[in-house]
Amino acid sequence: MDKKLVCPCGLTCCDCLFYKSEIYETAHKLKQLIKDHELDKFLNIFSKNWRAMGDLLDMSEDQLSDAIGKKFEVFNQMPVFMNVLDSIVKLQCKTTCQEVSGCSIGGNTHQCKALNCIKSKNYDGCWQCSDFENCDNLRFLKNGYGYVIEDNLKTIKEKGFEAVKSRGNKYYAWQRKNNGRVNELSS
Repeated sequence: MDKKLVCPCGLTCCDCLFYKSEIYETAHKLKQLIKDHELDKFLNIFSKNWRAMGDLLDMSEDQLSDAIGKKFEVFNQMPVFMNVLDSIVKLQCKTTCQEVSGCSIGGNTHQCKALNCIKSKNYDGCWQCSDFENCDNLRFLKNGYGYVIEDNLKTIKEKGFEAVKSRGNKYYAWQRKNNGRVNELSS
């Protein structure tokens, strides 16, 4: 793997949901399409006035409620949905930790405890520390990513950055859960 995609703590930017550009580009495009066609306005207006369709469609109130009303009530939330899309777009991390010395979630660079620790020790990454397997600075990451952190750090230490592999959609511990058990990936 390219060194710029591997964080000093063992995370890999290419697998991080904050870094996957297609998610943010799609959210942006969807929001833009909705705005360009004014679908947000249409659905918001229609969600409040669907009963007017009763005469046109020659339906009873109950028929109309079941056929149309229940489907359109959710669109009362269009302003919230549009805000959610906008918020998703703003979360995108566009640079890697290696490029800017920190995580850039939401467009701002943040330095974590692990990064501050390796800087204080003049290390390039946690793999150089003899205590990375028991490090409190990595505890939060290990809870969210499971064995991936230690596995990546051991791989870097033993074989170098090139040997680190993308985990794709099996990166986070919760993505590997199946029937309450975490599936271990083969290296």
